Amino acid sequence: MDESNDIITDIVEDHSLAVLLLAWYKAEKRELPWRKTGDPYAIWVSEVMLQQTQVKTVIPYYERFLRRFPGVEQLGMASLEEVLTVWSGLGYYSRARRMWEGAHYLLDQRGGKMPMDYEALLLVPGIGKYTAGAIASIAFGQRVAAIDGNVLRVVSRFLAWSEPVETARSYRHFNDHLTVWQPALQPGDFNQALMELGAMVCTPTKPDCESCPLAQVCEGYLQDKVHLYPVKKLKAKRQVMTRLSFVLRRGDQVFLQRRPAQGLLADLWEFPGVELSQEDSREDSLNDRLKNCLPSIGYEECLGFFQKAVPEREFDGQVREQFEQSLKLHGPVWYTFSHRRWKICWVIVDLPEPSEPETKGVCPLRESVGEYDYRLNSRKSYQPVDNRCWIALQDISKIPLPVAFKAIVEDLTR
Repeated sequence: MDESNDIITDIVEDHSLAVLLLAWYKAEKRELPWRKTGDPYAIWVSEVMLQQTQVKTVIPYYERFLRRFPGVEQLGMASLEEVLTVWSGLGYYSRARRMWEGAHYLLDQRGGKMPMDYEALLLVPGIGKYTAGAIASIAFGQRVAAIDGNVLRVVSRFLAWSEPVETARSYRHFNDHLTVWQPALQPGDFNQALMELGAMVCTPTKPDCESCPLAQVCEGYLQDKVHLYPVKKLKAKRQVMTRLSFVLRRGDQVFLQRRPAQGLLADLWEFPGVELSQEDSREDSLNDRLKNCLPSIGYEECLGFFQKAVPEREFDGQVREQFEQSLKLHGPVWYTFSHRRWKICWVIVDLPEPSEPETKGVCPLRESVGEYDYRLNSRKSYQPVDNRCWIALQDISKIPLPVAFKAIVEDLTR
């Protein structure tokens, strides 16, 4: 065993690491709403929302979500459409869908009760190792690690771990150490203290080592190499796409359609459009031609993009007439996903009012059998009558429209 491991072993043997960390946490922790409850469901909601999202952003969404869905039953009995709408604006919508699926599982398999055991929590859709560890330790006092990005960073620096932290070997190594360090009492506070340390002190770019309660036993700090950790794998280059959107407008209403159930922004609503990748041989010239006006690329080409974006052909004649005239290109605005970046441009196509009056607002809903049975499911879920609708701009907040399209809505309401 090398000298660094000797130091760590000595610290562990007299439990001072946990003592130091918990004392710091008690004095310095932030007062956050999810730290005022032992309800495993509320803790689940907070942990899911906090994934890849800042605390200050999460707080109002967390409070609003719990007001509307205060427990497993309310979440599981709601429609996916409603859950996504309440979640709208928080991003990473697959998290909300997986929670909704998890609530279905809990209602069908466990009578709506959250499991008290780490291994049982892992069986719930939408609950992975980190979330299971957080719920089990915080809500039920189970001695189990909860390893998120903050914890990976703290432990990698503490151990001066030279391998990429994303590997299974690194995870096992960190989990083994944390299992030893974690006290029998207050395991949840220990896990939260590590997360808090990573969020407030051991930050990614400017760690405040002078304020760290573990500095004098941190190998990265003692070796003056904190900046070298955590070691990470090289990330794949983010794909850049031009997203050309078509905004069909009739009076104060706009046309929306729902995205597929799989993939980017699954099950959310959108202004129909097409993605034009950098690999598309026409991309560079297309971007140049789109800068001024659409007729410069030819209305037939525009119509082809439109027909790719909107499967129904009922609007083709009216849209063709608009494309033959001068149409203003709006944008661009940029929106970044984890592995993709959109350059969003859009055109507004004004269509005549229908001869027959239509109901304004959110699409009518119909009752249909849910797609998640988990062997025993007999529950019904609610789905739109169609994957398309006309909606008044004043009601657009009532459906789950991704933040990526916020600039388009703002443009329409100016």
